[in-house]
Amino acid sequence: MLYISYGSNMNIEQMSRRCPHTNVVGNGKLYGWKLVFNCHADIIYTGNKNDVVPVVVWELNHKTDIQNLDRYEGYPLYYTKRVIPVIMDSSGNEEQAMVYVMNKNRKGIYPPDAYYFNVIKEGYVANGIDLKPLYAAAEYSIDSDNITRYNQYNAR
Repeated sequence: MLYISYGSNMNIEQMSRRCPHTNVVGNGKLYGWKLVFNCHADIIYTGNKNDVVPVVVWELNHKTDIQNLDRYEGYPLYYTKRVIPVIMDSSGNEEQAMVYVMNKNRKGIYPPDAYYFNVIKEGYVANGIDLKPLYAAAEYSIDSDNITRYNQYNAR
């Protein structure tokens, strides 16, 4: 199965420890989605083709790797799974792939901590992805006008 990562699972070193049987297929884009932070990375469907999330696509077939990833993502309580289209950078082809999306009762906007952000940043750099969308999502999350009244870490 193809798996889309947009957060810390873009980090090759981290994924090699967590899912040792998994390989990078390539980079891609999610059109009509927006990268946000609610302490952890999340994507929100906007339907606006100008909203684009750069991603890394992995081949995920080994049962143990899937179980490890489910556990890491807090599936099914924290993140849920969806199958969505991703446009591959190398070919321009659309592929259907699984992605973890934060559950509705967990949605919100709140900045990530520095360590977590840097793990994602390392993934962007290692995969040759432009850092601008990552920094834009981080800036959006630290703007006090965008921070939500409630999320699991910020009950204000």
